[in-house]
Amino acid sequence: MSQDFFEYHIETMKEKYPIFKMYQNYHIFTLLCIKYFFYSEAGISFDQDMIEDFLTDGANDGGIDAIFNDPTSEGNDLIIVQSKFYENTELGTDNVAGELYKINETLKKLQNNKISEFNEKLVTAYRNATSQMEDNANIRIVFFTSYQPKNKRERNKLDKSMRDYFGKYDLEMNFRSDIEAQIELCDNGKVCVDFDKITIDEKDNYLKYKNSIIVNVSAVSLQELQNRRRNGLLGMNLRYYVRKKDVDTGIEKTIQKEPENFWYKNNGILIICDDYKIDGKELKLWKFSIVNGGQTTNRIGRADIDKDFYLQCKVVKSEGNTAEERDRFALDIAEATNAQKPIKKADLKANTPEQIRLKERLNRYQVYYITKKGDKTPKQYSEPYQTATLEQVGKLGLAAVLQMPGSSRSNSQRMYNDEYYYPIFGKSAKEGVIADLLKISYYYDKFVKFYIKDKGYDEKTVLPMMKNGRTFQYACITFLCKINYGVFTYDTIAGLLSNQDNLKSVLREMGDMESLISVKLQNEEDIFMNIFSVIGNDVLGYCFDNALYKAEEEQRTLAPSDYLKSDINYYRDIIRRVWHIYNKQNSILKENIEMLCGTKK
Repeated sequence: MSQDFFEYHIETMKEKYPIFKMYQNYHIFTLLCIKYFFYSEAGISFDQDMIEDFLTDGANDGGIDAIFNDPTSEGNDLIIVQSKFYENTELGTDNVAGELYKINETLKKLQNNKISEFNEKLVTAYRNATSQMEDNANIRIVFFTSYQPKNKRERNKLDKSMRDYFGKYDLEMNFRSDIEAQIELCDNGKVCVDFDKITIDEKDNYLKYKNSIIVNVSAVSLQELQNRRRNGLLGMNLRYYVRKKDVDTGIEKTIQKEPENFWYKNNGILIICDDYKIDGKELKLWKFSIVNGGQTTNRIGRADIDKDFYLQCKVVKSEGNTAEERDRFALDIAEATNAQKPIKKADLKANTPEQIRLKERLNRYQVYYITKKGDKTPKQYSEPYQTATLEQVGKLGLAAVLQMPGSSRSNSQRMYNDEYYYPIFGKSAKEGVIADLLKISYYYDKFVKFYIKDKGYDEKTVLPMMKNGRTFQYACITFLCKINYGVFTYDTIAGLLSNQDNLKSVLREMGDMESLISVKLQNEEDIFMNIFSVIGNDVLGYCFDNALYKAEEEQRTLAPSDYLKSDINYYRDIIRRVWHIYNKQNSILKENIEMLCGTKK
């Protein structure tokens, strides 16, 4: 492949996303990489207006081309992008080190709020992204380049120069072949390799168990396979390759210093296939994927192997009479063998009985529920709110159903604790409420993108609450709907405000409420814009302004993102205030909530 590959995809991006036509090709190369590495999974929308805000490249950009949150990470990791769009220009370690030094210095200054030398897009993108980071989020620097190293030795030297330069941040480097492979994998949608082969240590040497076997595979042969197939080889793996420094270092050390002991020190790899055949020293495989051993495969793929060595390989033949049964079998094996690895908790929940049942129930509300890798939304689900991911439903449930908006924003992994998980996803979960929350989330995106512009909202208090207060908005709306549907009364809640344990228990009740939007509304979008405006300005903005005044009196700093990370602020401040605004005479909030619930007289 050549530069023509990228130019074709850049032109395709311009046609599909008209707003990108105003940019230079090197800008669109950055956007192309962001799309395929971070916005390729079903249920994650690549919105041209939102993505455009990620770009920071230009004068005074501090060496950073884009900043955003990784939508596929569990904690909304902060991604710092540097990209180089060229093919033949030499990319030396000095170039890499220079760029990284510049980025490192920029991050230090941004973290200390020394922003005067940077352009406005960089500062805004950084502040927006950091405000969305959860407590367990990481900062990752991702380097994309269309340059292809001449050989593995040059590649490893460049890669190592990056990883040795920083100890503080996770660093990832993607060259031309990596980017091409990722684009092809996403566009082709394949989660397995149709056919290939690999070399084993001795002729017909294998240990059989039922229809599966264990063999010793050649590292050189695995390297050749990985370089041919790249990410497609890991299509059914729950996490593809996840860089983990201590594991990577251990693998590399063994390869370099004692390859003859690799078999003893490494757990090997696991392949799931539809069929296989041992033919002398060749292991032939049909429709297969490596489902465990992604790090091992990746590091061997990049290593300089002077002398071949062997590693264990378990080859499991899928069981089942139908394609669906075989897929489920493969996923079960992948989940079980990855259970101790740093994979996403959502992946381990993907195929549980409650998730399968919830998928069926949401389908009755015209919502396609994606729980596992490789699942694609059918074309008939055309609206953005008709597709949902497990993590998206979990965050909405944590914020709205369980009334924990701070946790949903800053510690959403709490959704996997049994006390929260089953009320959100289990038998008692209200699929109609979930479907409505997805629609509300869709409207809130429009509210932030279009509605709040040039409205004159206070930029210190109200506007940050408008932009970042979505989980609190969901909580407030659901709270008022619960009152309208008779789940509890405000008097009951008011009597519990000093007892948070009992308050939380009552707030989580759902009663007989099956939905939030009970009637078909002609002006549904206008109703939500009105609701968001009142809650954002008169509730969230008001409460944050009071909290900020108190903090300044006490000579403390208080950022909007800090205020919105706390459930306590919701219980202590927001509930009282939202009820006060709702219950005022001629209340716009009350009128619109009652229209939503069909209780307006």
